[in-house]
Amino acid sequence: MKKHVLVIEDEPIIAEMISILLEEEGYNVISLADTGIARRKLHDKEVDLVMLDLGLKGEDGQSMCAYIKGQDDLKHIPVILVSANSDLEKIKIECGADDHIAKPFELDHFIGKVRNYSMVN
Repeated sequence: MKKHVLVIEDEPIIAEMISILLEEEGYNVISLADTGIARRKLHDKEVDLVMLDLGLKGEDGQSMCAYIKGQDDLKHIPVILVSANSDLEKIKIECGADDHIAKPFELDHFIGKVRNYSMVN
């Protein structure tokens, strides 16, 4: 069964690029720009991994990450922050994310991190 990755990214080109990379690796991808819709999707129990941009319009990624990690039914889902923010390590620790990937990223590095948190069967 394919793993489901939720990509929360509000830049359409970046969201599409990440989605294509993940789909080529065998993942089912749900790409959303709206954190409200993302919250509902997470509670539907269909997500195995979250790729989360920090610089979202509206609610920021750090707040969304803290929400995920603060919910008993969601906190087990790995969250990888994907951002150009220079304080990624500090933010990862503060919001409880499992890992981070700095933009721009190398393809092999990106795929390696995703595989570490969600193996495709």
